[in-house]
Amino acid sequence: MSSTTDLLTRSEYSAKRKNQQAGPVSDLMPETVQRFKDLYPDWKGKNWHVSAGAYGMHLGPVNLVRDSQPDEESSGNNA
Repeated sequence: MSSTTDLLTRSEYSAKRKNQQAGPVSDLMPETVQRFKDLYPDWKGKNWHVSAGAYGMHLGPVNLVRDSQPDEESSGNNA
């Protein structure tokens, strides 16, 4: 069974990283990285984070996306 990897913007990731709630895979044990690769085939294999889950906080893989640009947010509101 596979799951979908969480997505964070670079800003969200940076904020989590400052609070030690995210980081690069080099922080993790090789067994953890392999388990993430097996369970999350869409994971890019670079970053992890801590997030709330059904049973409390959990460690999981995360893919990063670009922060939206101000002109991207308002481009559809000119009507």
